[in-house]
Amino acid sequence: MAANCKKKKLSLGLVAPALALVLASATYALGAAFPEKPIKFILGFSAGGLTDIVARKLAEKLGHDLGHNVIVENLSGASGNIATKAVATADADGYTYLIGANPLAVNEALFPDFPVRFGKDLVAVAAIGATANVLVVQPALNIHTLAEFAQRAHEKPDAVGYATSGTGSASQLAGLAFDRRAGTKMLAVAYRGGSDALKDLLGGSVDAWFATIPPVLRAVRDGSLVALATTGPQRSPWLPDVPTLAESGFPGYDIRLWVGMFARSGVPAEPMRVMEQAIARAMAADDTRAALEGQGITPSSMSRDEFTAFVDQEIARARALVGTVKADTH
Repeated sequence: MAANCKKKKLSLGLVAPALALVLASATYALGAAFPEKPIKFILGFSAGGLTDIVARKLAEKLGHDLGHNVIVENLSGASGNIATKAVATADADGYTYLIGANPLAVNEALFPDFPVRFGKDLVAVAAIGATANVLVVQPALNIHTLAEFAQRAHEKPDAVGYATSGTGSASQLAGLAFDRRAGTKMLAVAYRGGSDALKDLLGGSVDAWFATIPPVLRAVRDGSLVALATTGPQRSPWLPDVPTLAESGFPGYDIRLWVGMFARSGVPAEPMRVMEQAIARAMAADDTRAALEGQGITPSSMSRDEFTAFVDQEIARARALVGTVKADTH
């Protein structure tokens, strides 16, 4: 009987470490296997826009890198909140991500009752990149400097209309920041697409636009539009002769369109790690950098923690600027 007990104890002593080894191997295998199926990118913007172009380039790159297709789904509407909610309520398995931009931060101020909150329901995965806007005006205004533009806006409150890409967009935020710093009160006019905004600006229906640079670059170069200043901390390499707002009397002014990847809270650490590292590899690749820079976007090098802190700062800034915003939609 004693011998049998010894054998049982010996068997149990051997089984426990073996079981632990099997479990550890299984855990490693599960982590190493991610992804095992296609991944989905959801964005709250229509196809063909700047964020959509970035998302599709990244999806193509990550698809090759990870060995599974990355599907891009456009869920536009409600200032991006439809897409945000879809990701925040998706399965927490690491296969659904939000490609988000400035409106994500602005919406925290605009929609205090919206049930999805950054840091609670949605977390940052990786920063992708950012681009400055450029303030352009129609030549008929006979304005050639930022000071002249500010003077006109002072003289005609609520009469100087500037096009935006919608409520909460970088273009609207740039206008709000300008109003706050210049003591002006311009009229924000939201458009569903950049092509409509450009058409109305060229036609004289609106006076100005804090536009992303690629859509207006040709018009600036041929004199159809006048570029007054860019909104980033440094001059744009595309418009090196155009000063920044910061150097034109608004020190510290920095409003850019930024793009990043987000996931719902509760996604396991392994998928988050895999996706963060895959994006880092994509951002370091020459072809990805060239594609993004071709759209005026500077690839980001922020870590996940740095990007989380950045988004928190953007939310705080949006709350200070936005309050309650209403805009016409064309």
